[in-house]
Amino acid sequence: MADSFAMKPAARKRTVSALDPPDTDNMGRSILQTLISELLRPFIARFLRQKSVRAFVGANQFFYFDATDITRRIAPDVYVLPGIEGPREERVWCTWDLVEPPSFAFEIVGRDMAKDYEDVPIDYKAIGVRELIVYDPDWTLRSRRRVRWQVWRQVKKRGLVCVLESVESSVLGCFLRVVGEGGARRVRLATGRFGDELVATDEELAAQTNEALERAEAELARREVAEREREAAERESEAAERDREAAERAKEAAIRERDLLAAKLAALESRPPPRKRTKR
Repeated sequence: MADSFAMKPAARKRTVSALDPPDTDNMGRSILQTLISELLRPFIARFLRQKSVRAFVGANQFFYFDATDITRRIAPDVYVLPGIEGPREERVWCTWDLVEPPSFAFEIVGRDMAKDYEDVPIDYKAIGVRELIVYDPDWTLRSRRRVRWQVWRQVKKRGLVCVLESVESSVLGCFLRVVGEGGARRVRLATGRFGDELVATDEELAAQTNEALERAEAELARREVAEREREAAERESEAAERDREAAERAKEAAIRERDLLAAKLAALESRPPPRKRTKR
């Protein structure tokens, strides 16, 4: 009997090195989470490229941070890996294989509020992320337990600390702002002293480019019309000048003809009258 009740040895935890680490937990994300991260990831990638920052910007991939425990992992909604350039083919990331941990991570609070508010910062602290920004789309002015933004940064001798005074990212060098209402809410990058200048989306940039092209084409067409009108005016002016010169020449010819006739008349008048013949 005693043997039947003997405690069995605890099962050994699966190690990441011993298995092919899964790249999904099959839990899925809300449509709003997906739409927000799909817009924000290329935003950050383009913004960093414009600043000549060498980094890879990814989304929703597992980071394993304990080689002895396959369950210790986290999948940022958006992340920045410094010193790495894309495109990449990795299905997952193992922090012990990286030269540097993610410099930036962005999390959208989902259905599991306790996980996103309590567990997520602990996991990111274990990873060594320099900055974590958490956005809660379900926050309202009446919320008591929720906050719209959480900004966590590495503080010397204190580790990852929550600072709530702003939503300015020191890693990205810009602000994160929420725009839109309801299901149309999105997180946008912004610049300026107070984050009041939104960074344009690819669609907005394309629209701005098209508008600039249309303005340039309209300006070119206006200049072409103005040039044609100027050339026509020059031709009219040249024709008028030729007419004026022709009129001047005609006038001069008329004057010469008049003077010639006058001279002939004067010559005739100066001749003595013919003598009368006498009859014999």
